[in-house]
Amino acid sequence: MNVLAVLIVGGPLMVMAGQPALADHPSSQRTNELLLKVTDNDDFAAQKDAYLQRTRNEMAEWRAKMHATGERVEAEGHEASAETKARLNRTWNATERGWRMLQTESAEGWDKTKHAYERSTADLRVQWHKLHPEATD
Repeated sequence: MNVLAVLIVGGPLMVMAGQPALADHPSSQRTNELLLKVTDNDDFAAQKDAYLQRTRNEMAEWRAKMHATGERVEAEGHEASAETKARLNRTWNATERGWRMLQTESAEGWDKTKHAYERSTADLRVQWHKLHPEATD
C-alpha cells in the first residue's frame, strides 16, 4: 500500500519535473515550424483565391471586349493598321497565358507570375487604347 501512495503522490511530480526537458527538445521547434508553414499555406491560398476571383472578373470583361472588337473590326473594316491589331492579339494571348499560369502557381513563384500577368494586362490596356482611343478603359 505504501508503494501505491508513493506512485499516486510522486508520479505527477516526476512528470512535472520532466516538462522543461521536453520543452527544449528540438522536435517541438520542428512542430512549430510545421504549424507556421501550414498557416502560411492557408494564408497564401486565401490571398490567391481572392486575387484570382478579382482577375477572373477582369478576364471575363477582356474576353467580351476582344470578342466584340473582332466582330466590329470585321464589320466596319476598322482603320487601324494590321500591325496594331496583331500587337493587340499578341498581348491578349500573353495575358491569357499569364492568367492560366496564375491559377496553377505555387507560393514560391506566385509573385513573379503575378507581376508578369499585371504587366501584360497593363500592356493590353495600352494596345487596346491604340485601337480604341475613344474607350474609357
